[in-house]
Formats: sequence, C-alpha cells, structure tokens
Amino acid sequence: MKFFWFLSFLTTSSLIAQLGLSNAQEVTDAQARQIFVALRATGTSAKDVVYPIYSGGKRISYGISLGGGRLLTKASELRQKRGLYTANREQVALNAGISGVYADHDLAVLEVPGLEAPTVEWADAGDLSEGAFLSAIRPDGEAQAMGVLSVRERSLKSTDQGFLGIEMDTLETGKGVRVKNVVEGSAAAEVGIRQSDIIVKIAGQEVKGFYELSTKLRRLKNGEQPEIELLRNEEILQVRPTLKGREILQGVSQRLEKMDQMSGGQSRVRSGFGNVIQSDMELEVEDAGLPIVDLDGRIIGMVIARAGRISTLILPGDDIIDALKNPPAPFAREEDNMLLDQQGQQGIRRDRMRRELGLMRRMMENLQRELERD
Repeated sequence: MKFFWFLSFLTTSSLIAQLGLSNAQEVTDAQARQIFVALRATGTSAKDVVYPIYSGGKRISYGISLGGGRLLTKASELRQKRGLYTANREQVALNAGISGVYADHDLAVLEVPGLEAPTVEWADAGDLSEGAFLSAIRPDGEAQAMGVLSVRERSLKSTDQGFLGIEMDTLETGKGVRVKNVVEGSAAAEVGIRQSDIIVKIAGQEVKGFYELSTKLRRLKNGEQPEIELLRNEEILQVRPTLKGREILQGVSQRLEKMDQMSGGQSRVRSGFGNVIQSDMELEVEDAGLPIVDLDGRIIGMVIARAGRISTLILPGDDIIDALKNPPAPFAREEDNMLLDQQGQQGIRRDRMRRELGLMRRMMENLQRELERD
C-alpha cells in the first residue's frame, strides 16, 4: 500500500510540472520533504543495528548487530585487513575481531567487546514483488541509496540455474535476438533451435535486445520449461525447452563488461550465492553490510555485493536466519582467504574461458572457410 502511495506522489509531482502551475516547484518540494520524512521513518529500526567497520582509518564495510557484541558483515572485504574496529553511538572506537565465517554466504561474524547494540530482526523477503521500493540505511538513519527490487530471489549457483545453451549475437537488431551458435546437447539443441534463429519472445514477453534476453534467461531455474517464440525465415515457431542445471558457455557482451568496469569497483565475491535478490540501487563496494528495508520498515536483507553500476545483490533475511542456526566455521586467515579467493575468481575464470573459447571457435571457422576455398 505504501509503495502505491509513494508512486502517487511522484506521479502527482510530474503532472503538476507538466501542467505548468505557478506553484509547481513549491508543491514538488513539499511532497519531496514528505517522501523523505516517510522514508526516514522506515529506517528507524535499521539505523539502530548498523555500524561502520574500519581498517587503517578507512571504512571498508558495514556490520549489522546480532546482539551480544557481535556484528555480521561481508567476509571477503576483511581479507588481509588488520586492526579492525567500529565506533559506537558515542563515536568511541571499539576493536573488532573475526570469530568465524559462513563461506557459502561470504559472511563473517565480528566480536566487538564493549558494543551494546540491539539484535536485528530479520523479515522474510519472499513476499516482495519486482518493483517493490527498497532503501539501504546508514547508521544516521538516512538512505545511502534507494531503488526497486529488480529481480526476485534466485540462486547464482550454476547447478540451480536453468541454462538454455545458446550464444547470442550482441548486435542490436531492433526485433529479438539472433542466435549465433547452439551448444551441442543443450536444451536449445534438443528442441531444434538453430543458428540464425531470432528469439522474439520468452515466457510470453517480447525481447528486443541482447541485454534484455540475457536478463530474462538468468532468472530461469533448472527444470523450467519456458515457451520461446522464434522467427525463422519469416516463419514464427514456438518451442518449449527443458532448461538444464549445468553451465552452458554463452557469449559475453564486451560492451556490458566495459560498462561495469567504467562504473567503478566490484565486490571480490559477487557470484556463487545460493540465494539473493537484486536491486537497481547504486552502491559502492564499501557499502556491503548495509541493512535493506522495505516501505514498511522491515529489514528484509543485507547488501552482500556490488555486481555492477545498477546491480546490487542482497542476502534475504530468511536465508541469513537459516545460516545463523549453525555456528560459523572457525576463522583461519589463510584458509578462509583461499576459499574466498576461489569463489571471487570463479566468475572471472568463467568469463576468461568464454572469451578464449569464442576466439578459438572463430579461428576454426576461419580455417574451415580457407580449406573450403582451396
């Protein structure tokens, strides 16, 4: 309900501006103040449980209070860091030490002697729909960033994801996406998708470009059977592949890679999570650990990774609750760093392999053409 109230404010402001009313600016400013007052109220509980984490005088992340002088934060951001500390509400520095880690979630538990803070109350993010308004709350109660839930809960593990098995042409065609290559034995191959087919719809939704189709495919799960509409020689075909839970090498958009690189740093560990939700809010690497609240003020999760300019990954609150039911693994700096490095580098290695295989494929195609000429 509050989400629609928020949207009505924005819509009203837009209409006022379009109508050119003489007091449009005053009305818009007043509404903006009301919006931010409301948002500030939603962050009340979150600001009481979030604390900055420093190393060498520089903030490296945030932590959320688990009570008993403990903070939960992103583990990989503490790699090779010494002299960790936080500051209480009186701005007194308090030393912090890593007591354990949850490597699968890239989480670390910090022990902070002398920290008196309430225990966070996590809420279930499962009832949120795409488009729900979210904000990341700082210790002062202000929003570090605001945005919407762009992708509902999904696994980033390759065994859980549904792979179609195509390489997509990244050139914009204006209508659909052209299939550049079909992987042998893949779900796409089994239903007869061919090279040069143009995918125009998936699960009833039109696709206009590579990025849009890539996003839709990433949301699908192992075993799903989405209906795909193809254009082949001006003829429309429908197929329904059964997606497989194994990684199929797909083309990587160099343009998207460059956009992400130009937009700033990315978290060391930003893949392989068992369950995350995604938001379009713009945050920095050092904002990991911030609590995420909805318009009802519920803390529905924690920022776990900056994956791109407008791609923030959030660990859902209910998944964090499940993880905390078991004690964290003992912290051994070199061993944990190795595990975190392996997770963080996994996506990078896959991307490199995709590029190299693409180059090899093109070389083989060129050689084949030369042989045919002879």
